[in-house]
Amino acid sequence: MKKIITVFCLLLFFGAANAQPASEYFPSQTGFEWKFKQTPLDSGNVPNPSLAFYRMDIFESVANYEGKLANIVPTKTGPLQSILFQPYSDSLFYYTEGTNGFEYFRINNIEPFLFALDTSGIVSNFSFVDFFTSLQDYYSTYRFASGVGTEYTLTQRDTTLIINSTGFYFRFKYLGKRLQDQTITTVQGNYNCKKFLLQWKIIYYIVPPIIGFDLFTTNDTIWIAPSNWIVQDIIPANNVDLSLLGIDPFTIPGLETKLTDEIVSVVENEGTIPGAFSLEQNYPNPFNPTTNIGFRISDRGFVSLKVFDVLGNEVATLINEEKPAGTYEVEFRPESSIRNPASGIYFYQLRVGVPETSSGQAFVETKKMLLLK
Repeated sequence: MKKIITVFCLLLFFGAANAQPASEYFPSQTGFEWKFKQTPLDSGNVPNPSLAFYRMDIFESVANYEGKLANIVPTKTGPLQSILFQPYSDSLFYYTEGTNGFEYFRINNIEPFLFALDTSGIVSNFSFVDFFTSLQDYYSTYRFASGVGTEYTLTQRDTTLIINSTGFYFRFKYLGKRLQDQTITTVQGNYNCKKFLLQWKIIYYIVPPIIGFDLFTTNDTIWIAPSNWIVQDIIPANNVDLSLLGIDPFTIPGLETKLTDEIVSVVENEGTIPGAFSLEQNYPNPFNPTTNIGFRISDRGFVSLKVFDVLGNEVATLINEEKPAGTYEVEFRPESSIRNPASGIYFYQLRVGVPETSSGQAFVETKKMLLLK
């Protein structure tokens, strides 16, 4: 028996010693960019492309954050038409140590949901915002040397909630699990990924802490590729039944996050089709009441020239038809196409290619303009 235990321990030791360092999964140079398309999933986990939005992350620097030398990754989300011009609005923080990848948990994304629970009046002696804020910390979420199927606890906290003068005993758990490696196909090619499942669980104990059941569980599946870090992230929809707490059943929509090649910068366009197509800066700019937009196409194609507000809402279609090669100029008069147009930034986007599809797209470029009233 001792020999069996000794061999088992040696296998574990050498397996961990030979595991790939977590640092090899994170990009080695600052300036690395991630471009994602994020598509909501309905209650049946069916993607809704009409509600899709976009996200951009950039590996900006390595600096101290909350006591750790962290890889700092500013992030922003928004509509396709304006995301290139938006400022980065938040940051993600990672660091690696041995075979573990650490991520700083923050409540930013779930704070509105927690605030809604706090203001519902259901629980009088408990603040969900304060509770989850107290859990903000670095966690070794990605354990690359962990055995496939092995679940590990990242944090655990017990508390009692008073609801309608009755005490309910709950346990909050943040769990991780390494799943079977998987090769996935993306717009950037195939990646052989490490795959992880992260879960938040709320366990209600009828007889604490012996007899209980899972009241609520979130599932977040993440794919991590060498030198690329996270390349895919899928959170399925969650149909939540908290009738025990006096809360009507509700659904939290899911979210599918995948790499995209739809976010195209001006530099990338010029590099792929030099001199073939061009979208000019509008003039005058700033403008009131009208401005002119010029563009050139070198081949016959379906041309779409549209205007969007700063939230990504389409406010005007200036051209939407097939046109021969040539140089064009279009006048944009907000008063004639927008009801009560407001001062501020607008975006205009030229697309040349196959109508109503992204395949065969010859050219896409977006520029911004400023209306002053």
